[in-house]
Amino acid sequence: MTSPSSSTGSPPKVVILGGGYGGVYAALRLEGAARRGRIELTMVSRENFFLFQPMLAEVLSGSILPQHVVTPIRRLCRHCDFRLAEIQSIDVAERQVVIRYPGQAIYRSLPYDHLLIAVGNNINLSAIPGMTEHAFSFKTQGDAFFLRNHLIAVLEAAEVETEAEKKRQLLTFVVAGGGYTGVEVAAEINDFIREAARSYRHVDPTEVQVILLQGRQRILLELSEKLAKFSHRLLERRGIDVRVNTRISGATAEHAVLKDGTVIPTATLVSAIGSAPNRILDSLPCTRDQRGRIIVDEQLAVQNYPGLWAVGDCASIPDIVQGGTAPPTAQYALREARHAAGNILASVKGGMPRPFRHRNLGVFVPLGRFSGAAEVLGLKLSGFLAWWLYRTYYLFHLPRFDRKVKVLIDWNLELLFHRDIVKQDVTVSESVSRAHFEPGQVIFHQGDLAQRFYVILAGTVRVHRDLDGKVDEVATLRTGEYFGEIALLEGERHSASVEAVTAVDVLTMSGPEFKALATSSTHFGELLASITRQRLRDNEQAESRDG
Repeated sequence: MTSPSSSTGSPPKVVILGGGYGGVYAALRLEGAARRGRIELTMVSRENFFLFQPMLAEVLSGSILPQHVVTPIRRLCRHCDFRLAEIQSIDVAERQVVIRYPGQAIYRSLPYDHLLIAVGNNINLSAIPGMTEHAFSFKTQGDAFFLRNHLIAVLEAAEVETEAEKKRQLLTFVVAGGGYTGVEVAAEINDFIREAARSYRHVDPTEVQVILLQGRQRILLELSEKLAKFSHRLLERRGIDVRVNTRISGATAEHAVLKDGTVIPTATLVSAIGSAPNRILDSLPCTRDQRGRIIVDEQLAVQNYPGLWAVGDCASIPDIVQGGTAPPTAQYALREARHAAGNILASVKGGMPRPFRHRNLGVFVPLGRFSGAAEVLGLKLSGFLAWWLYRTYYLFHLPRFDRKVKVLIDWNLELLFHRDIVKQDVTVSESVSRAHFEPGQVIFHQGDLAQRFYVILAGTVRVHRDLDGKVDEVATLRTGEYFGEIALLEGERHSASVEAVTAVDVLTMSGPEFKALATSSTHFGELLASITRQRLRDNEQAESRDG
């Protein structure tokens, strides 16, 4: 197939999907070629920042401020055309990516000669009943921020709770998953809660119980058995109840239910399990492994699809040094990204891509304040030295000098002062709001994305549809009636425009809140469904008359 840029004589178009480790470090490697005009470099991500994942657990405990572990991608990759957008699909036959910018209804296409897929994975807790509704995931900056707020709220509730059983439930914290993330989160929660509890007159730090659940025979399977056992013992010395060969089978707002039938009363359940393939991979015809990851060859290329590459958590990459596949760690993703970028440049120049080869230099696991476990160049380390090496290593790899300085200041302030226990309320003042429209003002246009539900408090609106240049009057709605529900329930764009005939006051509700209401109330849901069916029949009859 002829590449999109070959016929125009323009530089090859390199598009990167994803703003995580794989995407950002590949872009940094390609920046020089983009600056010299050898390639046109574009990155698409739904966030305009790069999150330094290894330090996320320290945001939870307040050791690092949230804004200090994120870096604006536009400042990090200055010679990259960055697009803040949702990726809708990938057309490998036409060599283009379909994207949509926030708040816009139309789709746009980005042609490419080389496409690097680095979209990571998603969290999916639906396999275990109640986990989606009641467990905290821990993947994004928002997850850390809201979990931190929740922990402080729990302490506030425990401060005034007089019933012993309820207080015990509030001060019990359960973390499901004994890998890197689970161990780090459990250690940070344990340190933070026990320190913060000293500021609450009616909360005894000895009443705090942190439970770490691991479904396998030991925690930290990525480490040697000796270091994993050391980590296990140290966590227990710090007051964490580590339970191996223990799986969670369900969750409610007040309990964590284990596979053996044990019920743990708790108000805080954190999930460090439940990853799932990114949904964008569903649009690709290429081969995937049993975990849903794209299978690539040793050069990080997708076979049978020239110009298509994949790295990071979304790719199944052969590890030609250790055997098997490369682990989904930041250390590997960083080097995969740089290597894939080098192979893309080699392909652009007509050279031969090289196989990816990386020998793991070491692993670090923080186990709470001043202690950790590590394997570095074959040496097994533990305690303060491992903790110090962990912080030094990741500080060195943190992008941008200003972020390094800010994190270093945070760490030093932590040694001098207590960690903050301020609960920051970031919710909007009103989840359901009012709006006013003047006569002739369009409330939403045909083809707009459905985002809100409207109830008319006063006034009149007209609903009309544009059919091949002909305006079709669909309905006139007055006080007490509502609109916008069909597109929200069907997950579609608005099929008609709504315009104010008189001055109109409406009560408006966001789409997610409306859907929650519609699904939680059987009567309301059935009423909406019947009205929706009637309106759809009316629309079909109107269209047939016009036809």
